[in-house]
Amino acid sequence: MDISQLPTLPPGVEYLGKHAEAEEEVTLEGGLTLPILRARYRVHGLTVVIGWIVGHPMGDFREPNSLHIEFDAFDYGMGYDASSERAERPAFEGITTSVLRSIPMAHAKALMQERYEQMSIADIQGALSPMPSRVETDNDYVHIAAAYEALAGVSIEPVKRLGEWTGESVETWSARLRRARAKGILEGKGRASRIAPAYRGAANALWTEMRARKDSL
Repeated sequence: MDISQLPTLPPGVEYLGKHAEAEEEVTLEGGLTLPILRARYRVHGLTVVIGWIVGHPMGDFREPNSLHIEFDAFDYGMGYDASSERAERPAFEGITTSVLRSIPMAHAKALMQERYEQMSIADIQGALSPMPSRVETDNDYVHIAAAYEALAGVSIEPVKRLGEWTGESVETWSARLRRARAKGILEGKGRASRIAPAYRGAANALWTEMRARKDSL
């Protein structure tokens, strides 16, 4: 993304990156390592790092999901004469309500949105491929409903993403999703759609089976 097109940062806030996002890895409890996008800022003398984990096994995040704030000693020190005594420096106010209100969450989301969507879609496709060649049984409909639900969590156009994934038309996928709703497998409308509670166990088992198959390759 062109950084010049992002939301304006408030006074006292500076983006510290050179690119649209920084891609790293984070290790969760249990040893699972996942990719994470990070955006770094200087906010009123504090270093603020906003993170967005990709491909979390418990579900994708529609917003950045981590925030780290720490004292920026370099920035603080640069604001004063290095020869002056510590006692002459005013006390640093720390993490105030004003600082929290200045944290640029909207800027960070806009900064990372496109890359997050790309990476998340690739992760979902990798986990749930191959899709059923013919969608006929309840298990087939659970499979496509799980894919749609997951894509809806990361994209504003999940049906279009299904079409791009499989090479089939949006009309075909819209008809399949209508049948999934008629069967009671998928509930709700649009991006608010969710797999019905009666089929949640089957969907979870599908995710586990498909991920295990992928990990064994």
